[in-house]
Amino acid sequence: MRAVILQVDERMLAERRRLGLDHLDEMWEGVLHVVPQPTSRHQIIATALAHHLFDAAERRGLLVATEISVFAGDADYRVPDVSVFPVSARSPRGVDGPPLLVVEVRSPNDESYDKVAWYLARGAGSVVVVDQATFSVEVFTAEGEGRPDPDGLVAIAGLDVRLGPSADGAALVVETEDGTQRVEG
Repeated sequence: MRAVILQVDERMLAERRRLGLDHLDEMWEGVLHVVPQPTSRHQIIATALAHHLFDAAERRGLLVATEISVFAGDADYRVPDVSVFPVSARSPRGVDGPPLLVVEVRSPNDESYDKVAWYLARGAGSVVVVDQATFSVEVFTAEGEGRPDPDGLVAIAGLDVRLGPSADGAALVVETEDGTQRVEG
């Protein structure tokens, strides 16, 4: 269900902070987006993907985090499911520089596609949208949309990683220099 609240009561925000419910909330140019908690499948896919990307990122001096805010300013930030970013972009509040990669695991009626242009404008090297139901992968870059290789996997520039649905459609394939893994969610 979508809702629009024109004026947010500060007490409601304080209660969300107190209960720890605000860690996924986003601010889009001063407009608060209260994001629902992801499903367990969504969280498992995001966590497994971060796990499988970790070694490839670490070899390149990059950090990997789940649910860390990417900032354009105090009142303009988004919270991707997975981020890969240089140490120089890290700040106490999150990512304050261009990430190499952000991943949005798509849920029904979410705003994943609405964030793609914003991430690219922040200098993200690649924005990946993974559909949690089909494991389809779309990769967006400043140059356009990434095209799958003949085997259906899409390369992520700067990481030597390829992602895509398995041949049977039952898993997300994560191929790194360490091997190929399946994420089934």
